[in-house]
Amino acid sequence: MTEMRSVDTNVGPTVETLQPLVARSAPVPSTDYKVHKDILRYDFFYMCAYCSLMETEASAVRFTIDHYEPVAARPELKSDYGNLMYACEPCNSRKGDRYPPPSARAVGYRFFRPDHDVHPDHFRLEGMRLGGETSTGEYTIDALDLNRHMLRRLRELRLRKMAAEEYISEGVAALRRFHIDRLPPEIKGKVFAAIRGTLATAAEVAAKVDEVLRIEARSPLLGDDPDPDLTSAEERDRKARLRALEALFNASWRGRD
Repeated sequence: MTEMRSVDTNVGPTVETLQPLVARSAPVPSTDYKVHKDILRYDFFYMCAYCSLMETEASAVRFTIDHYEPVAARPELKSDYGNLMYACEPCNSRKGDRYPPPSARAVGYRFFRPDHDVHPDHFRLEGMRLGGETSTGEYTIDALDLNRHMLRRLRELRLRKMAAEEYISEGVAALRRFHIDRLPPEIKGKVFAAIRGTLATAAEVAAKVDEVLRIEARSPLLGDDPDPDLTSAEERDRKARLRALEALFNASWRGRD
């Protein structure tokens, strides 16, 4: 996930700061939160607020409206646009009615939200896994299982796509730097036509690479492949960390009583 950048040039040397990725629109208030889905999709770049899975990467994974503060705990925010998140169903179902108590939030244990937080401040990528830089990052990773098999596979495919696109781009850049004007006049036209055809082919190859990787991603992203972590020691450790954290605070971690 890439955050928006801004430059502070008021005083001293130029300082580049990262801004939250999501900038919210201001839709007309409604008592039916579902009417906001289209603008929510747009504001969140058609991407899950928590795991960054995009609609185009998982065509059969359903996307839903999540209430950051669950309705069971904060019914007055049910239709408040600022409380709505665009989320994939796997993340939304894991989040459920989890509601970190004020005492836990005071020391950072809450869910990450891309309209307020900057992703690199809270997460780091370690190979294909996310690590937490803060209590917010650690809690979000464990509570939503952001290192589940599907997401590790997604990160791998994204890296492969980036590498393929970089390779294609390097070849295209080399062609564009070629000095046609240094060639003999009788072959300039033929070389120009050949380069133009090659550039068109490169665009087709880039599109094909994207299509192939998306098709390859389809099976694991749809859950066709069993998740090897479901019964692993790592999965047991994740759940144990959540239980231990909840035990530290003498309060309910759910929106319901």
